[in-house]
Amino acid sequence: MATLGSYTLLAAFVACAYAAAAVVAGHRRRSARLVESGIGSFYLVTALMTLASAIIVRAFVIGDYSIRYVDRYSDSIQPLFYRLTSYWGGLDGSIMFWVFLLSVFGAIAVKSNRERHRELIPYVIATIAVVQMFFLSIMIVNKDPFATYLTQTPVDGRGLDPLLQNPYMVIHPPSLYTGLVGMTIPFAFGMAALITGYLDDSWLRAVRRWTMFAWFFLSLGLTLGMIWAYEELGWGGWWGWDPVENAGALPWFPAMAFLHSVMVQERRSMLRVWNISLVIIAFALTLFATALTRTGIVQSVHAFGEDPQLALMFGIFIGAVMLVSFGLVVYRLPLLRARNELESWASREAAFLANNWILLFSAFFILFATMFPTLSEAVTGQRITVGPPFFNKWMIPIGLMLLLLTGIGPLLAWRKSTL
Repeated sequence: MATLGSYTLLAAFVACAYAAAAVVAGHRRRSARLVESGIGSFYLVTALMTLASAIIVRAFVIGDYSIRYVDRYSDSIQPLFYRLTSYWGGLDGSIMFWVFLLSVFGAIAVKSNRERHRELIPYVIATIAVVQMFFLSIMIVNKDPFATYLTQTPVDGRGLDPLLQNPYMVIHPPSLYTGLVGMTIPFAFGMAALITGYLDDSWLRAVRRWTMFAWFFLSLGLTLGMIWAYEELGWGGWWGWDPVENAGALPWFPAMAFLHSVMVQERRSMLRVWNISLVIIAFALTLFATALTRTGIVQSVHAFGEDPQLALMFGIFIGAVMLVSFGLVVYRLPLLRARNELESWASREAAFLANNWILLFSAFFILFATMFPTLSEAVTGQRITVGPPFFNKWMIPIGLMLLLLTGIGPLLAWRKSTL
């Protein structure tokens, strides 16, 4: 079964590559048959990832310790409840779970929008397929969850980390992954709009619900993670500013900003560059958050461990995403010009803009402070740590400013407010 699992991942990679190439070529040649074959191949990826997931879950249930991943994260006395959740308990399985979720979300997004957004769908599929290929390549080259022992098979497994055997940790990772993976769908529609030039408000309507869906599960995952850390790690507070904890919060800020400023574009046709940029930043930060917990760039009590090769792969991919995405934004700037100007700073549009600046500053401040020990070690050779008092000193005033805007914002009128 392990061999079947490995071949399934290889087949999924090939299906992704074909889907991306077929839909783009079909769209450019105006060949409906080629586009349809690409869409069919895209759906096939979902079926293959479902099969791969079923194989690894079966291995955990029956205790197939010839598979290294199963040996590392389960044992014979572990309750079935935790054996099932061991699927995403380690690095290899969590990456496969990521691709599985993305394949399901991608299939749903394409199925529900293929008629309404016929021009965008080929490039939506191509974007999602490229992201899937990146994560599949990690598993195929570096982190195969179906890798087996060459000689002797262990009689029993090593068992899941006792810290992870907590009801909140059963729900927390899937919720967090759902939020992080869900942000790929708005990014794919944004890229499709930039590539095709269809930059009217229709692409926003296609992604607004997906962004809300992803933001909700990201919020839920962060909340459950806080409760787990409070109970298991004894931090003495709901938010301890741990690097991995911060990583999960990073995409939450631009996603929240987008959900606010999208209303300005729909109502006043403003902040168009802002909105597409926020979608790109949110997606890039989901990739960074995923890398932060899996590559050991920062030291954390619940990181997966150090892996310089994986860090390099993520770094190259994130850099390529940012370069291509913002390159397209610059290329399409003439089409992204706002139809209306900001008429007064005492207006709802101005309040939303201030809200965007505060949320983005929060994200990048937390990013800088989280990475500061690693950056200081790289520059000076000495690791300078930054603790919770530093974060609280800056973030509490910022949080109070957001609360102030929450009270004032609804009282302001569109365009201009009077006393």
